Order: sequence, then structure tokens, then C-alpha cells
Amino acid sequence: MEDKNQEVFRQYNIKIYSTYRIRGALILETDKGLKLLKSFESSKNRVEFENILLEQLREQDYPYVDLYVRNAAGEIITEDSMNNRYVLKNWFPGEECNLRDEADVADAATNLGVIHSLLRGVHLSEEQVLYNSSGNLIELLEKRNRELKRVRSYIREKRKKNEFEMCYMNCYDDFYEQALEATELLESSNYKEMLQEATFNRHICHGSYTYHNVIMLKVNRMPYEQNNPFIWDKANDINGMPYREPKEGLSAAGLRSPTVNTNMATTNFDKANVGIQITDLYQFMRKVMEKNDWDLDFGSMILEAYNNILPLSRDEHRLLYILLLYPEKFWKITNFYYNSKKSWVPQRNIQKLIGIVEQKDRKNQFLGCLERTFC
Repeated sequence: MEDKNQEVFRQYNIKIYSTYRIRGALILETDKGLKLLKSFESSKNRVEFENILLEQLREQDYPYVDLYVRNAAGEIITEDSMNNRYVLKNWFPGEECNLRDEADVADAATNLGVIHSLLRGVHLSEEQVLYNSSGNLIELLEKRNRELKRVRSYIREKRKKNEFEMCYMNCYDDFYEQALEATELLESSNYKEMLQEATFNRHICHGSYTYHNVIMLKVNRMPYEQNNPFIWDKANDINGMPYREPKEGLSAAGLRSPTVNTNMATTNFDKANVGIQITDLYQFMRKVMEKNDWDLDFGSMILEAYNNILPLSRDEHRLLYILLLYPEKFWKITNFYYNSKKSWVPQRNIQKLIGIVEQKDRKNQFLGCLERTFC
């Protein structure tokens, strides 16, 4: 245990058995279950907004979220003597969602539908809505299109081009045409009305629903304590503590078949926002499809799993199609190139560019199938 953290630990009413590091944080095994400690660089207003969302999920029988743990003074944010700020969260044992595993993907899509159904009509002030709303996608895509043109012009003017730049110029036109088409379709869609409705009805997006924020918990049932029913504690499990049985209906628990002992926890709501929830489904679906070479079966499975919980409207189907049509991976590769040392491009980025070119036909095939669902 690191001495520099002792000052922070002492501000919580917990007994710590051991600690170990994970990505950007510290895991604590305590007498009150598994916890996660990490530095905090956002605002108090922002953390209070996130806490409202997490509390709403818990109150609606969705316990498996990384709820903030208040310190002995009742505050979410804890400071040390050097004014460094920290937060402590409930955490869960398990593995990240495997995007190549059909069962994991189907469960995660179902889980997303559950979260979206519960995060509607959230009680927020006008100020909280204003400061936590998603940006305008039309403006975002137009900005990205300008960036694509800027990079193309830069590369075209170079006399000596490296391997990445030659590959980039060879595939640029096709991807840029897709970017323009997606932007035009978005402008002519009901996107603005959808955004206005989602804002009025306080629809919440997770904002970063990716594989590392969905933890597959390999336990059959989650033990509970009388004062904190949402803690997993291996020691208590061994000691025969009673269990909280998962309920029927909209719950993260028990989504998978009984033969596989797995539940899910959803974590890291630090990018949550008020907006159109289908953007979460888009981000998750794009990642899965890219990992699986735009396999039609994976796409159908995701849509079916989500639809079983929260059926998509015609406008939502159309928006999902538009967002998937936009070549976001190509833009990301472009953006990385432009903001890095251009004289040398990592081989990994060249392979990424080649990869999206090779997947282009498979992606277009999937998009054709998706388009027919709302035509």
C-alpha cells in the first residue's frame, strides 16, 4: 500500500486489506467490498450530475454500477493536503466484455437497452441539462469533413510521400464521399427534432459504452449487506452471507442463460450526457462490427437484443444507419496523423488504414441490409 494514499484512505470509513493498480486507478479490497480510487479532475457539479444518474439506476433495481462512495464528511470528492482530488467508487470483479464473443455482445446490447430504458425522465435542473447536453452532430460532422479536406490538401502538396500518405491518397475519395453523404443525410433527417425531444424528456446517454466499461461478472448471485445491498465481497460470500436474488424484468442481472454464471456491471459514466440514446448503440455497434469484419450475424444479433428491450423507431433506425455510414475510423486515423509527427507514421496506423479499406465491401453490405430495415 502506498504511503502517499494513506491520507486519502483515512478519510473513508473502510478497512483496507490490500490494493493493486489497474488502468489509471487503484483497486482496494476492503471490509465493504471491492472499491476503486482514482484522481478526479472534473468539477463538483459534474460529479453530482453523474451521481444523480447512478442513484436513479440503483433506485430502479439496477445495482451494478460504480456508485460513488462518500467520505466520512459526506462528500464525494476527497482532497489531500496537496489539494489533489480523488473519488472512491464501488467496483466489481470480472472481465471486460469480449467483443468477439457472441454471448458477451448480445448481453451487452441487452444491457444497453436496459440502461437506456431506465435513464429516461431523469430529474435534472435546467442548468444541469444545459451543461451536460451532447453536442450537435451536424456541426461535428461538418467540422470533421473540413479536417479531412485539410489533411488531403497537406498530403497532396508534399513532393515525397511516405507509405501511409500514398495509401491515404489512394482511398481518400471513397471515404470522403461517404462522409459527405452521411452529413447530407443527417441534415435532411429528423435529427434536430429527435435531439429536441430527447432533451425535453431527459434521455441520458452513457457516452462511452465500450467493452472496457462493461464488466462480465462470473458469479451466480450477488451477496449483500444490510446497510449496503450492492456490494460484492468475496469474504462475505465465503462466510455464508445471504444473497440478493436477481429480479425479473429490466435488470442487469441474469440476462444470460442460466447455464452461464455471468452478470454485468456498467461503469464509468464520466462522459454521460443528455442526448439521443441511439448514439450509444452506434458507438458500441461500430466497435463490435469492426472487430468482427462487419459480420452480418453480429449486427443482427445486436439489433435484436437491443430491440427486445427498447424497440427502435424508424427515425432511430435511420439515424443509426447515417452514423454507421460516416467513416469515423478513417477520420480518427486522419486526426492522429495530422496531430502527430508526420515524417514518421507507426506501422500500426498503416495497418489500421489498410484494414478499413479491406473491410469496406463488408461494411457496405451490412449498411445495405440496415438501410432496408427503414425503407
